[in-house]
Amino acid sequence: MVEQILEDDKSARKPLSKLVLASYSAPATPLALVGLPMAVYLPAIYADPDGFGLALGMVGIILTLSRFTDVITDPIIGFLSDRLKSRWGRRKPFVLVGTPIYAAGIWLLFVPPVDFSEVIWMGFEFNTGYPYLFCMVALTYLGSTIKDLPYMAWGAELSRNYNERTLVTSWREGFAVAGALISAFTPALILFAGYTKPTDAVYFLAVAMCIIMPIVVLNALLVVPEYPVVITAKKIPLRDSLKLVFANKPYVMLVVIFVFSTTGAAMTNSLSFFFVKHLLLAGDLYGLYLAPYFVSQIAAIPIWFALSRRIGKHRATMAAIGWYAFWSCFIPLIAIAPAAWFTSFGIPEMLSFLPDQQHQTVVDRFAGMDTGKFLFFVLIMCLKGSAIGALAALPAAMAADVVDVDTLTTGEQRAGAYFSIWSMTRKASYAVGITVGTGSAVFFGFDSLADPLDTTNTTQSLVMLACLYSVIPAMFKFAAMPLLWKYPLTEEKLAEIQAGISQSQPGSSSSNGVSADA
Repeated sequence: MVEQILEDDKSARKPLSKLVLASYSAPATPLALVGLPMAVYLPAIYADPDGFGLALGMVGIILTLSRFTDVITDPIIGFLSDRLKSRWGRRKPFVLVGTPIYAAGIWLLFVPPVDFSEVIWMGFEFNTGYPYLFCMVALTYLGSTIKDLPYMAWGAELSRNYNERTLVTSWREGFAVAGALISAFTPALILFAGYTKPTDAVYFLAVAMCIIMPIVVLNALLVVPEYPVVITAKKIPLRDSLKLVFANKPYVMLVVIFVFSTTGAAMTNSLSFFFVKHLLLAGDLYGLYLAPYFVSQIAAIPIWFALSRRIGKHRATMAAIGWYAFWSCFIPLIAIAPAAWFTSFGIPEMLSFLPDQQHQTVVDRFAGMDTGKFLFFVLIMCLKGSAIGALAALPAAMAADVVDVDTLTTGEQRAGAYFSIWSMTRKASYAVGITVGTGSAVFFGFDSLADPLDTTNTTQSLVMLACLYSVIPAMFKFAAMPLLWKYPLTEEKLAEIQAGISQSQPGSSSSNGVSADA
């Protein structure tokens, strides 16, 4: 017996307008303002001598442990958002509640109201920065879970069209990259303005996020529709709900695929600042390489979207991984190639046409920095970065598709449960990647607290840092290729599944011979 059947017919939905797409995607911009510092700057801020000076290995462990709090919160929030019945919908109340919690966590994480010090407790000596970092990261992740899981599920339910779902995630990724671009420029601008610490930069980013986020979230809640769904009288318990999720074969394949990819991304992000500072001697210009990197992402998104329409999302993702891995292999040249290879590409050399006085100013500004290696690095990152837009947008669109397989089986739309598992495994693999990256760097002798110009780091430790930053993460991503090749949920198969959903009664397991295993 169906308790309530609400209209959810694909034919009743109009194509999403640009206003709806922009309003839904806009919260991704302030999120990216601090998302980049969370991914890239946070280890540097807490483990850099210009930051809080904690041990890099311990910071990596704490970031990993704090991620595992999501093992509890993610499934619960996903389950509750699927079950919530309110006049405002299932997803919107969670987005509204989670936003201030997330903002508070970010503020306390990047603008600590206390000074850290060495203390003795129960005979153990430790720095108060370690428990503080754990608690604030856990609070931030809690707010992110409450807000982001329903937000992602909301986006997945905006359309049932194979290609329009990719359009939704592409718009969201475009707004995210715009926020990341601002975030990348800010540290460099702040440093040029006279500030000397990375904490100064993230302070301004935290302020901007806390101001912008409530505005764009409120606009999304008011403008973007949340479509009604079919609700059955028989509720699926949490335990059984999770079993059904893991019985969805395309979804399990997708999770495994992107566990590899996320682990590699975490290794790269956690070591990015240290690579630029210690191998390029360009810590002050860190944001300047990120800016063209993100511009290349935005520019390439329409190309990957067009390719996915032509060959399918999974094959376009394979192409993006291959492109990313290929250019990643060139980065270790910075550590092992003779310096003469890069001399002619240096900034002072390229600007030699300037009058003597202006040219001397350039020489003085970049004294002690191998600008040839930096420019080579920027070029490689632009080529590599053009794949990142696809690796962000296409998997999220594929995750929306696999929910339809579950709908055919259960008669319900349980995007919350699916994105909770997706988020939990992604966060866990990201945490593992941080630990593997930072821990391996320390194991091979890299000292994050060493002076880059008068360093105690050996050539071997710097070469390994380069490989841990580039080649090894690319190998993790490349490991997903065989599963992507076998991924079964094509556009044609999805259309077949959606036809089965339309023709079946709510709660039916199949229709017209369509298999729930895809």
